[in-house]
Amino acid sequence: MVGAEVRHDSSERRGMALNAILGVASEAVAATAETLLLPSLLLAFFVAELTPSYPTIGLVPGVAIGFWTLARLPGRLITGPRRRKQPWSFAAAVVRAGAIGVLAVVTSRTSPTALSQSARPLLGTFFLCLIVYSLAGGFGSVPHAILLGRSVSAQAWSVFIRQRALWSALASIAGAFVVARLLGTNAVPFPGNYGLLFLSATVCLIAVAVVTVAIREPSLSQPAPPAGPRRSVWLPLRDGRYRRFLAFRSLLSATAVIDPFLFLYAVTRLGAPVDAIGRYCVLGVLGWVLTAPLWVWLERRARSRSVLQAAAVIRLVAPAIALVVPQLAATAPLRQSFPDQALVVNLYGMAIFAIGAALAAQSRANTSYLAGFAPTPRLASYTGLTNAILAAVAFVPVLGGVLIERSGYEALFAVTIALGLVAVFASGWLDEALAARGPQDMRLGRDMRALPSGRI
Repeated sequence: MVGAEVRHDSSERRGMALNAILGVASEAVAATAETLLLPSLLLAFFVAELTPSYPTIGLVPGVAIGFWTLARLPGRLITGPRRRKQPWSFAAAVVRAGAIGVLAVVTSRTSPTALSQSARPLLGTFFLCLIVYSLAGGFGSVPHAILLGRSVSAQAWSVFIRQRALWSALASIAGAFVVARLLGTNAVPFPGNYGLLFLSATVCLIAVAVVTVAIREPSLSQPAPPAGPRRSVWLPLRDGRYRRFLAFRSLLSATAVIDPFLFLYAVTRLGAPVDAIGRYCVLGVLGWVLTAPLWVWLERRARSRSVLQAAAVIRLVAPAIALVVPQLAATAPLRQSFPDQALVVNLYGMAIFAIGAALAAQSRANTSYLAGFAPTPRLASYTGLTNAILAAVAFVPVLGGVLIERSGYEALFAVTIALGLVAVFASGWLDEALAARGPQDMRLGRDMRALPSGRI
């Protein structure tokens, strides 16, 4: 009947409109959780409080980023042929919440006295929960992105993208201020303060799961298309443009070797108070949020190649500041004017701000540049191989920890600057003639989600 069809269409439109609201809420709350669990800053310093081993500290971002990235491959293989994506996305969200919830309980119940005797139980629990959390996050990111793409109408997609970016940015800033509050001057003694932090992240992750299950997934009239013919995983390497991009991205990602050690350096060498980690978290998030519009403008004006080149240049700022600031702090006029090192600590925070800005640039341009030359049927192969290689590069901070133990921080900063300079020169290999299709491309915007980690 005509009336029934009209009512059905009206119901579908209302459902799509509600889905857009729920999708924005899901992404915003997820952004808050990710801010509360920044691997290279917050989680790395948590481990630094438990062990003096620099390689172990460097292992934190390797596990968080590497396992997340690798888990996307089984996520595609297992959930790709399935008609419904919502159950998989919901299950992954529940597992993530459970992993951090367990960590919150164990951390809250661990007393400072027990830590003084042995930190191994808490350290082992932390890495186990981090592995589960990262694997579930990477696996679930695939069906979740497709779920959002299906559940939001094509007409409302551009508005959804803008709303998602706005509210995710605001939620990230709010999360950073929660970190500053929980780990600030009047915070509960360690590890109780981190227990509260993990508990807050757990609440956010539970909210993500609840919102995910509330999304109304449209039913498909036909089953998912069968997988195409299998191709060699190394096939993209035959493309010279891809080889140049992969070399550049590997070098750029390798400059993150210093990230988990920057705050520890500020505490041990510059006299920064431990509670300054909250301020640095705010600076890192602001670096991401405040520069994001700049990268959007630059990509539209000069294409994604220029954004990637800017990211490589900005990546040099952090190790340069780390080398220069101690020299400034040692000067007599500065010591006399600022005996409490407040100016030095705040100036050093610009290194964290620069890292946030560089990650925002990477997140903006990585996928759009790759999609500019990858054949549409093989984009998944190009992305999968890139993720697999960058997952291995994510463990470079472990080598950074070894270098610190053998030669000191200065050697690590010098090596990082050298890597950064090579990455800047390597950015000249990128093809400047590629057309930037950007997030307006349906196969990008509706199937992928940029994360603060800068991953593809």
